[in-house]
Amino acid sequence: MNENIWFDDIEQFLVCPRRYCIEKTSRNYERIPDEQKTRELMKLKFSIEKPVISADLFGNTLISSPDAIVPHGEMWKILMKKTAKRFKKKYLLEAAFHGYVFSSNGYIISQVIVESPYFRASIDWKEGIPHLFSVIENIVYSQMDDPPVPKPVSQCKTCRHVLECTKILVKEGSLLAIHGLNSKLKMKLIEQGVTDLPDILSKDIDYISIDTVEKLRKKVTALLEDKVLVISQYDRLEEGVFLDIESHPLKDFDYLFGVLVDDKYIPYLCESIEDEYRVFGELLDFLDRTSGPIYHYCPYEPSRFSSLVNRWSDLGTVYRKIKTRFVDVYQILVKHIALPLFTYSLKSVARFLGYQWRTNLDGLRASRYYQLWLSTRDQEYLDILLEYNEDDTRATKLVVEKLNYFRNQKVIYR
Repeated sequence: MNENIWFDDIEQFLVCPRRYCIEKTSRNYERIPDEQKTRELMKLKFSIEKPVISADLFGNTLISSPDAIVPHGEMWKILMKKTAKRFKKKYLLEAAFHGYVFSSNGYIISQVIVESPYFRASIDWKEGIPHLFSVIENIVYSQMDDPPVPKPVSQCKTCRHVLECTKILVKEGSLLAIHGLNSKLKMKLIEQGVTDLPDILSKDIDYISIDTVEKLRKKVTALLEDKVLVISQYDRLEEGVFLDIESHPLKDFDYLFGVLVDDKYIPYLCESIEDEYRVFGELLDFLDRTSGPIYHYCPYEPSRFSSLVNRWSDLGTVYRKIKTRFVDVYQILVKHIALPLFTYSLKSVARFLGYQWRTNLDGLRASRYYQLWLSTRDQEYLDILLEYNEDDTRATKLVVEKLNYFRNQKVIYR
């Protein structure tokens, strides 16, 4: 079966083969940008940002879209822009991916350059070809097998398969199903012969605080009985504003600020990086005219506001007026509620509560769609991106509404 494979799909396969296998069908229907514009510009020997070229390998279509490609005599150089402080081994695999695709189309790639604010490195992309071919072969074999067993990783927080994976882990009695169980605490449990979920309920547990054990037992009960438990009481959450930010990871650039107020979605969109100051200022002025808490999920939004105000100090006056209104919904949830989930990310929690995202995007794919919209001005890319951001704000609102419902309940069955 032919699959469309971008490099971030390869990264996904290496991080979580199970997710890659489950999502392989939907990837085939993802739109592939028109390659003709790239070919025409390369024929004219122009430098190109975000070029798009594809090539076949082992029955799959590899789609390359590096940050830039520039002429180098009769050959070409590929540029990969990063934010890391150190060179990473995976950059060689990515260089081989882009180098292979472009060279397969007849373009001679002399070198691949990795640029970061902290270093600049030239890569001989051909050195990564054996590893690339091995990974693609493994992807081909994975198409023939059942998905691997779940193994929680950090990327699970954006995955729509968390509910299914949680059920599998619970059926196995795995301690991996417990949200927030760090390695140190896990080892303390195992040393006392507590090796699965039922053990936490049935065995005496020493050398761990009573409060921690009680919270663990409520989390395990929620998992085994597939229900929601209130760990401790909390105040009702007021009506307010819901905020979600989309950022470009390579450019330290917040390109979309989504706001939901009175059930109306308002996007503050930057059409270029030069718009960020103006758009952020307009957003601050708007939030200053609203009332009530500014709800967000996890600390990302206030941290970005703080960074932007540090960059533009003249916006600090308005920011200081509203910053005390920020409320992290995630912190309230993890402190007071036990859910039958191994991750309490927004995507996981809201899906558990019944919310359905209209797109298959995540943060990285959203950035790709934004970049494609900038280069093509194809409205469909922008529409999908705005839907994704709006869904994040509405999902946050749903979690707040459910928290207000849960506070008067002791046990909530699904």
